[in-house]
Amino acid sequence: MAADFYFFLLLAVCCVHLYVCPFTKVEESFNLQATHDLLYHGTNISKYDHLEFPGVVPRTFLGPISVSFLANPAVLILKMAGASKFWSQYVVRFSLGLLGLLAFSKFRKSIANKFGQDIGKIMAVITATQFHFLFYISRPIPNTFALVLVLLAFHYWLDQHHAKFIWISAFAIIIFRAELCILLGLILMLELITKRVSLGTAFIHAALAGVSALALTVSVDSIFWRRFLWPEGEVLWYNTVLNKSSNWGTSPFLWYFYSVLPRCLMFALFLVPLGLWRDRRTWELAAPCLGFVLMYSFLPHKELRFIIYVIPVMNAVAAHGLSYIFKSESKWHSLVSAVVKLVTVGGLLGSCLMTVIALYVSHFNYSGGAALQKLHTLLENHPEPCHVHISVAAAQTGVSRFGEINPSWRYSKTEGLEKGSPDMLVFSHLIT
Repeated sequence: MAADFYFFLLLAVCCVHLYVCPFTKVEESFNLQATHDLLYHGTNISKYDHLEFPGVVPRTFLGPISVSFLANPAVLILKMAGASKFWSQYVVRFSLGLLGLLAFSKFRKSIANKFGQDIGKIMAVITATQFHFLFYISRPIPNTFALVLVLLAFHYWLDQHHAKFIWISAFAIIIFRAELCILLGLILMLELITKRVSLGTAFIHAALAGVSALALTVSVDSIFWRRFLWPEGEVLWYNTVLNKSSNWGTSPFLWYFYSVLPRCLMFALFLVPLGLWRDRRTWELAAPCLGFVLMYSFLPHKELRFIIYVIPVMNAVAAHGLSYIFKSESKWHSLVSAVVKLVTVGGLLGSCLMTVIALYVSHFNYSGGAALQKLHTLLENHPEPCHVHISVAAAQTGVSRFGEINPSWRYSKTEGLEKGSPDMLVFSHLIT
């Protein structure tokens, strides 16, 4: 199933998102810059971007290492061909998207085996009509790296491979996103309550997996950050214990329920209740996810990407609802059947239309990247090397090391410069 029609459908939609919106934003900055440095500087850590611009909290290098390993062969070919370095950004994001969709296919296979092949196919179609999941699947944010492991954890959970579920979960929690202990912990609790796994087995695997994941991230990331640290531990302390994440804005308690889930699910939102009604087994899928969203709502700072993990599961539940409609409409009165078909097809097409609109609007959200690209185009035949200053705003809206495509130019992200100062006047061009 990993390479069937529906996989390539989702991959094609993912590539459209990538082509229309190739640039990245500030929350993706560390992972993208780290991947660039791994590909272009290798073991020369002194040239890495994070040493000069470390960000608010440290992040793990394990995600960028994985993606750079996958992308490296294609990047080497691009280097030998003398292609623009920006093509490497496409390769990197495509590699991450491919990892995510392969993990999604494993999850979809488990859904199909447990609930029926039609459910797996319908779930893929529903996902293809939505915007956010496939928009984010190739974006190098910590949540996307975690999403790859979460989808694999869902796969092992549904297949009742509890040891693998616990190990994958531990690596997702300790290395990438600590708050996943809520979602994956609720699933493990469900398995313990239903006695599908024993407490002793769960404890042994959790302890071994936790120590292994912690040892891996500390040993690797301490090398790159040049100090002893556990990156996700510092993130957890900053965001949760100190509650400093609230500095970036807060949202109402139920925001995830009345804003995020409707926007992510679109038409599928109306199919979820029908799916829960038609197949009681779907409650086991939905309950941990809704519990996670509810519990995570207590954290004042909220972002859509924080709960992106629940979208595939809710789509699986929605697929049950749509499957019921397809199987039952022949039994209804012709007029009722026609109305139901019209509403269903119209709903899916409506989701597609909203996705197209959202993608079009998103294209204009990366002014910094577009400005740097335009500058290179305008000065393509410029005889003298340029010295370009990249402002904080530009760096947060699309400029990355991959965009620094002219080797004879100098690019600087020096902060704190004053307008008209001697330090500012050394630059030939400013991107503000």
